[in-house]
Amino acid sequence: MESSGGALAGIRVVDFGQYVAGPLVAMILADHGAEVIRVEPPGGPRWRSEANAILQRGKRGVVLDLTDPVGLAEARRLVVSADVVVENFRPGVMERLGLGFDTVRQDNPSLIYCSLPGFASDDPRASVYAHEGVVSAAAGLYPQRDFAPGGEPIVNTMPLASVFAAMIGLNCVVAALIARERTGVGQRIETSLFDACFEITRFYGDQVAGEAPDRPADAVVPQSFQLGGSFDPPTADHYRCADGRWVHLSWLEGRQLETFAELVGMRAEWAEAGVLDIPLARFWDDPRLRSKLRGHLEPIFLQRPAAEWERLVNPDCDLTECATTQEWLLYDEQARATRSVITLPDPELGVTHQLGHTVTMSATPPEVRRPRELPTGGRAPTWSSAPEAPGRRSSGTVASALEGVLVVDTCQLLAGPTVGRILLEYGADVVQVSNPHGRASQAYHRITNGGKRSMSLDLKRPGGLDVFRELLKRADVLSTNFSEAVAERLGIDEPTVRGYRTDIVYSRLSAHGPVGPRAEYRGHEQVGQTVTGMQVRFGKDAEHPIMQPFAVNDCGTGHLTALAIMLALFHRMRTGEGQWVGSSLAQAAGLFQVPYMIAHRRRDWDDPGGLGCRGTSPTEHLYLASDGWFYLGAPDTAATRRTLAGVAGLEGVTETPDLEAALAARFSTASRAVWAQRLTDAGLGAHAWNSIDDAMNDPWARTHGLSRFVEFPQGGTGRLVAPVPRLTATPMRAGTPAPPVGWHTEDLLRELGFGDQIDSLVAGGAAVLPAVTPQPS
Repeated sequence: MESSGGALAGIRVVDFGQYVAGPLVAMILADHGAEVIRVEPPGGPRWRSEANAILQRGKRGVVLDLTDPVGLAEARRLVVSADVVVENFRPGVMERLGLGFDTVRQDNPSLIYCSLPGFASDDPRASVYAHEGVVSAAAGLYPQRDFAPGGEPIVNTMPLASVFAAMIGLNCVVAALIARERTGVGQRIETSLFDACFEITRFYGDQVAGEAPDRPADAVVPQSFQLGGSFDPPTADHYRCADGRWVHLSWLEGRQLETFAELVGMRAEWAEAGVLDIPLARFWDDPRLRSKLRGHLEPIFLQRPAAEWERLVNPDCDLTECATTQEWLLYDEQARATRSVITLPDPELGVTHQLGHTVTMSATPPEVRRPRELPTGGRAPTWSSAPEAPGRRSSGTVASALEGVLVVDTCQLLAGPTVGRILLEYGADVVQVSNPHGRASQAYHRITNGGKRSMSLDLKRPGGLDVFRELLKRADVLSTNFSEAVAERLGIDEPTVRGYRTDIVYSRLSAHGPVGPRAEYRGHEQVGQTVTGMQVRFGKDAEHPIMQPFAVNDCGTGHLTALAIMLALFHRMRTGEGQWVGSSLAQAAGLFQVPYMIAHRRRDWDDPGGLGCRGTSPTEHLYLASDGWFYLGAPDTAATRRTLAGVAGLEGVTETPDLEAALAARFSTASRAVWAQRLTDAGLGAHAWNSIDDAMNDPWARTHGLSRFVEFPQGGTGRLVAPVPRLTATPMRAGTPAPPVGWHTEDLLRELGFGDQIDSLVAGGAAVLPAVTPQPS
């Protein structure tokens, strides 16, 4: 199982992380070849979870007491010889220990120091015990059922804040490694869990008010799936099958309904009934139309088992069977084919089937170098004597990590364009190539394509492919999210593209991954949620599986694909070799469920969740104060209960056998601001519950530009979210408001040497110029 390969071979990492975010960053770095030494506190990890078998794999460990001079000296010895440090303490903790960035960089100026606190170091809440639930409540991640005002909020038991912070932190670390190869200089990274939540909520609420004018009238965009499913269009809903199991449809473009009618022999009957001619957007607003179409679909799905429907209609009609996490881990062929699930021995749990790899890379595939090892006390392990992988580290300067990198982005809708948006924020020059005749070319354009140069090009029209080939010859990255069959039909599959640029990084974002029985299945956010158990857990107390209220897989897959691209660029810098990379909605869905993504013979499969979930223990819980909801977040330990009993107004509360009920009664007597202040003063975590709009208008977020109103070049205003992470040497770059699709077509044609062919390309339909002539900047 030992392997010295991987894109990060030769990189040394010290992991001080606890709970989810920090350990997850270090684990994935280890999967990609980094050598990771984990520093564990006396008494073991703060979070006692079976998921530690995942989070601590691939690492060597040592128990060090950082409050003891001997342990601190050992930790400092590791840090001054490392490439990367990962920590997620509250701001100021590492500084007080003498291990802060400004201190250790004096002996290690090339160090990359990644901090993942709950709240940012300059946030007034920086000292709050920012547990996952505290941050999620503050950031609007606990929605009300059906987003109804006055409804009870729901605790989502997936650690979304922690996982998004980890994904962003990973991208930052690799970007910083790329910058260091060019400059020789390290830097500090800070990505707080609270800030990371804005990556999830950027697509919701009034911040996308300016999006409506761009949306095609008949396009159905999965923007605000309601928690009960009663408002979902029938083409994006659940249907019970003959075996009592459920499938979830992902028919958001319109073509699938007619194709399905043809497959089941109902085309003529449904056409006569008029349901095939109704624009899908009308199903969102008209309950009578929703009921009419459901009446045609429901009896059809009851004729066959769910698994048979999935095999029968894909890849022409996008639907997947709603499975449990247990089924995904133990029986799913696709999970094994993509290595999204792997089998590892564990010193405590025995044989485990656990979360595998979230990206695919052809030249430097991720591997687990060793199962989890239980750390020992004493002297820290020494670093491997293996030489660092070859590099071309220089002493130049760059303003951004990806300065000079050209990315060609052919993606549509949400997940795919997110890849290019992220690479742009790290400094890449991103050219968005859109099919001017495509149905989805403008959906989400304003919130995913800001800062990109936009080109309208039809590769199937005469001359279109010639222009695209010339662009590829200059590109470092090609980002796609269409199927392999479509790529071959267009003449831009990987072997063909590599003929134009041998060292290009060719990326494909997909629904299920590049290999396996579902490799050519298509789909949207729903499919990742259905196959991995996400919907079954969230709807465990409902009539049928329930769609998560956020497009976590769309956004998450964008981040993971960007990670794979940057890993490939780093590898190319050191070797000159390009490769194929990708990620998928299903792979991202597994990562978000990391606490539950492990199977072993003693596993209890009754995971917490459901629409009625208010918390996982009395001390991790949403409570209703006299004026609204707030979240109490602290480990359910004897120490926590002693602390609670010392809080004014909670005297004697822990003496009752039903602590949750007793706390609920006490908390109803005062405002949530009062309770949050008293609890945080006592060292516990607490925060008022916020809606998405509350969080978007959070004073700290507004003053720091996380949430900002902008005017678009074609008119209209909307709210955008700025880049979340902070890098001291190569700061992130916020994209400018997106202009209309195709805004830079003429400039790009001239830049590529087609200036004398513009009229003919436009006349033949290969290129389309914007209706409004761009003005010189």
